[in-house]
Amino acid sequence: MIKIRMQSGRGGNGPSRLGSKGGTFGEYAGQISHLIRFCYYNKLNFIALSDDDFCEFIDGLRTESTPNNTRQLKRNERTITSIGRRCLSFLSHVGEINRINNFVGIGGTISIQMVDSIFYRNGKSFKRSSVHHRSFRTASAKKTRKPIGQATITKLREAVDEISNSEFLCNRRHLMISLFEELGARRSEIQLITVSQALTASKLKNPTIPITTLKRGGIGLTRDLPLSSPLIEDLLRYIRVDRREIMKRFRGTPDHGFLFVTERGGRPLGIDTLTTEFSLIRRATGIEEQACAHLFRHAFCTNIVANLIAETQALSPDSFRQTLMTNKMLAERAMSMSGHATLESLLDYVDAAFRVKSKFEQVIHNVEIARRYELYERRRKHLLQAFKTGKINKEEYIEREEALTAAMDRDIKTAATSGSSID
Repeated sequence: MIKIRMQSGRGGNGPSRLGSKGGTFGEYAGQISHLIRFCYYNKLNFIALSDDDFCEFIDGLRTESTPNNTRQLKRNERTITSIGRRCLSFLSHVGEINRINNFVGIGGTISIQMVDSIFYRNGKSFKRSSVHHRSFRTASAKKTRKPIGQATITKLREAVDEISNSEFLCNRRHLMISLFEELGARRSEIQLITVSQALTASKLKNPTIPITTLKRGGIGLTRDLPLSSPLIEDLLRYIRVDRREIMKRFRGTPDHGFLFVTERGGRPLGIDTLTTEFSLIRRATGIEEQACAHLFRHAFCTNIVANLIAETQALSPDSFRQTLMTNKMLAERAMSMSGHATLESLLDYVDAAFRVKSKFEQVIHNVEIARRYELYERRRKHLLQAFKTGKINKEEYIEREEALTAAMDRDIKTAATSGSSID
């Protein structure tokens, strides 16, 4: 782990350690922990592992089921391969420090192969080699999740009202849903929001809140996301009433400053608790479809892409992908809002965005009509001022007013007609 910590990483600071679980650094530790437990329970020394032992280890990961459903496998092949590769890297380090030649390698004690592939980052192609072991299977197709729908969100809110056994829990859960819905942030990013950030945002003319951007390889990276007026009101009410009342009960403990706190103890709310809350609420709704926190992010990112599709008037998913890969400003704007490290991650939302683009085309269409109306209103005010100051007489004013109104009607009617063809 010390060796991994010294790696440069994307931001030159090694793997991220942000969040209660230690970020990417913690993820690596969690991956090799599977192998550590396997060796412990089977009384095996790391350097005594054979190729068959490693196959048995991978097979064990493959057959493990979820705690609540013995028919549902705990991991897919992509996850298993990721864990396996991390453990092979760990065992390679074990071989090095024990001076065992080719412990993990081509034709080694634990035999691997190197497989070449092409990947893309921000529109550029790169060649890379990845480790393959005979215990790995072909990775399952990339798991796709539908963005959470408004009907599901409504059911979640109804369930919150029914199951919350205190006003504090009820208000905290509603605020939690609102933040995920409006900001499209990751669980760890929502967890890091502070009271001071919310209060500062409430004083701005156009409220925005700085969200710590994770999975970007750097330390202290943030992105400013807009907050609606109703959400500002909810935040202030929660801070000044609900949260303050909880913190008063535990005055002996210094206020840590985080927005979300536990009802018992006033401690910062953990990421696992956020996950558990959504699981609890979802079960209460009785719905079969997924309704986890991350689906709000899928919806948010899908809407970002749908908005850009409407703006650029892209005709097909492929044409829009090409536009996004060649238009650097457009891509950077989208990535700054979503918090994605690579353009390829954002492109995953294009197909889903095309299915909802009509909603955003209509919004843009309505904005265009409002803009045209405003232009005519300016001309009308100028015309009225000319009449008041005597620059034009009554008959001329009426004639020009009628002509202006007719022109405006034609212009807006044309815009409405072109907008009605939106599918």
